Amino acid sequence: MILGIGCDLCDITRVEKLITKQGEKFLSKIFLPSERTRLQDRVPIAAGFAKVFAAKEALIKALGESEGISWHDIEVTKNSFGRPEYILRNAAHVTAQRLAGGDYQLHLSLSDELPYAMAYAVFCKLN
Repeated sequence: MILGIGCDLCDITRVEKLITKQGEKFLSKIFLPSERTRLQDRVPIAAGFAKVFAAKEALIKALGESEGISWHDIEVTKNSFGRPEYILRNAAHVTAQRLAGGDYQLHLSLSDELPYAMAYAVFCKLN
């Protein structure tokens, strides 16, 4: 059963300016080391970071609340087939479990076309 959906649109040029202006401060605040390692070699670099940023925002919207959830509680990764996926930890995982009343499933779709990156998240209850 679908409990929530979230969509976010992010301006890639805005993320590029934040990376240029704030550098490490911005990157370490929002992105996990694993995300940064995976995204650092992409060209253009800002597009990948913008998609992950949008994915985190879309998930918060799908959950419907963000109280106590840190940027680092949400990891955006890819499975062995290249499909984007979420890994939730700490407050994000606890919140999702509470809202679902147990086990949950997350779906994520990402896209970009300069100057925008888009993420669509679906939050489902299992059983």
